[in-house]
This record gives sequence, structure tokens and C-alpha cells, in this order.
Amino acid sequence: MILTVRYSHVRDLVFYYANQLSDQRVLDVLEDGLKSEDDAKHFSYFIWKMIDKMAEDRENGVEVLGGKDNTSMLPDVSYELDVLMSDSGYSQIWEEISDEA
Repeated sequence: MILTVRYSHVRDLVFYYANQLSDQRVLDVLEDGLKSEDDAKHFSYFIWKMIDKMAEDRENGVEVLGGKDNTSMLPDVSYELDVLMSDSGYSQIWEEISDEA
């Protein structure tokens, strides 16, 4: 299990959106961790898709994990992703994909 270094709600958020967006690969990463550079790229791109979906849900008043505006979680998402990618040796991938977003 990953994404529970400091902010366990980040894992809940990623899990929720992975299910909403039907992304089994992200669900597998949540369970098994990052196994390859391709996993790291896919997961990084997914996080940015998730952030876009969060903004859409906020605009539409969709309740997610008990709130209609979860943007306050974004710094926590960033922290957890930085730690995950660093610990897995994929910091450069996360930084490059984040620069593109």
C-alpha cells in the first residue's frame, strides 16, 4: 500500500478518482507500489487528470469524500507524490510531467 506517508486522506482521494475514472492501473499501483518507469509516468499523468476532475467536481457541486471542495488537499497530494516518487527513484519523471501540466 502506498500514499500513506503523512496524509492518509490522499490515498482515499486517489482511490476514489481511480475508481471514478476506471483506472485499474492506478488501483494496482496503490496496492503494489510503482514497479517501473512506465508505472511512474502513468501515475503522474493520472494525478494531473485527477486534479482536473477535482476542479470539475467542485464546479458542479459534486460531493467527494464528504466535501464539495477538496482543493485544500492539493498541497498534501503534492507532498505525498514528491515523497513517493523520490523514494521510488522517479522524482525526475514527476517533475517533468508536472512541468508539462
